[in-house]
Amino acid sequence: MTNKTIFNQKYRQIIESLKSLRNKQGISQRELAQRLGQTHCYVGRTETCERRLDIIDLINILKALELTDKEIMKFLEKLL
Repeated sequence: MTNKTIFNQKYRQIIESLKSLRNKQGISQRELAQRLGQTHCYVGRTETCERRLDIIDLINILKALELTDKEIMKFLEKLL
């Protein structure tokens, strides 16, 4: 078994939370990608855990989903 974070259950929960948040807002992968200045493959690979997010990527996605700084902090606190 590997210790890579993309295989970690907590990491997968973070990704599922992001995906759920995007879906609740009715935003497609393509629309989120446009907001991020990325290709839709970037979002797709992130959501299938083929691409690993760092903290900057995570914050950029949360901002692209139009969360306030306070909401971002709440999201991050839940990760602890």
